Amino acid sequence: MEMNITSSCPNKEICGSCRWSHIPYQKQLDQKLSDINSSFRSHALTLSCEEIVPAPQIAHYRNRMDFAIDYQGRVGLREKGKWWRVLDNHCCFISDIHIESAFHTVRQWTQKANLSFFDRKAHTGLLRYAVIRCTKNGETLITIITSAPTEESEEQRVKDALAELAAMVPTQHVVWSIADTVSDVSRGDRIIPIQNTPYLTEQILDYQYQIHPFTFFQTNSLGAEKLLGTVLEFSSSISGKRFVDLYCGSGFFTIPISAHYENTLGIEIEEEAIERARSNAALNNISIDFLAAKTEDSSWAEEPIDLLLVDPPRAGLHDRALEQLKKAHPPTLIYVSCNYKALARELQILHGHYEVENIRAIDMFPHTPHVEVVTLLRAKKA
Repeated sequence: MEMNITSSCPNKEICGSCRWSHIPYQKQLDQKLSDINSSFRSHALTLSCEEIVPAPQIAHYRNRMDFAIDYQGRVGLREKGKWWRVLDNHCCFISDIHIESAFHTVRQWTQKANLSFFDRKAHTGLLRYAVIRCTKNGETLITIITSAPTEESEEQRVKDALAELAAMVPTQHVVWSIADTVSDVSRGDRIIPIQNTPYLTEQILDYQYQIHPFTFFQTNSLGAEKLLGTVLEFSSSISGKRFVDLYCGSGFFTIPISAHYENTLGIEIEEEAIERARSNAALNNISIDFLAAKTEDSSWAEEPIDLLLVDPPRAGLHDRALEQLKKAHPPTLIYVSCNYKALARELQILHGHYEVENIRAIDMFPHTPHVEVVTLLRAKKA
């Protein structure tokens, strides 16, 4: 693996997608370990993370990119800190090469589609975003997000234009998503398939997952294999009757680990994610109970748990979920964190109840300050 790729992008100082690209890759890894351990020390923790798994690929690794379309028809990533300013024709060298190819096709299409562009200040116009996702084998899903058409003729014009886009990428997946509000987010409220299935199917290790236009999925597929491999390694010596996966998303960890347990429960607040998790379990011929609920409000802690896995959002665990965790006191806890500062804070809270047996960082996001940390904890005896 090339360890010293740097970006020659003229926009790297103002875009923010690859803000560490000027740093040699080994130094990025060293800095991430240093930042993790500094956060631990700031919370009076004596533990140290000594291992970081490098990304298998440090350029062209992102399998999802959200490109904004502005009122002048510029298509690209936003300028850092300026939501209204789009860097025209700017993809990024961290995006998968298949996404980069699709991006240039979409940009070419927007210039001749004869559809109005969305003005984020006036809240007028149609074309808002192009969200492009891909799999390791090069399948691509292009989702064009527009405002809601105001009349039938406008709706037909959008459909005709999207049919032209589909003809430009005949083997790929094309979806139209309609945003019913003026909120400037890169997702719509309704999905209309235009060409092929409105989802991709990705394989991570031995497991398959459907990836829909706005489903959360690890944005580095090769890195996701390292992440899942670490979690499976940490859980390999553990078995029992009941496994609970909080913040389970679409079942990324739930499905592989469930084979070792009689009963598995996955909990996620978003109903759509739970629907995807159920579909993914069926895709892998596995029976799992999934529940759409707030982790802090559900009854997951009322029955004994042999293994609890948590993979919370960047803010970390909800305070009430932490209290339930301490009350349930499962013998083994695996904490997957995308925010080592939140992890450090919560390890300090759990210090009287758990001890860290293993900890490993996984670099899923080269050329950025972000890093995943997987921690294996064992309950202290009362």
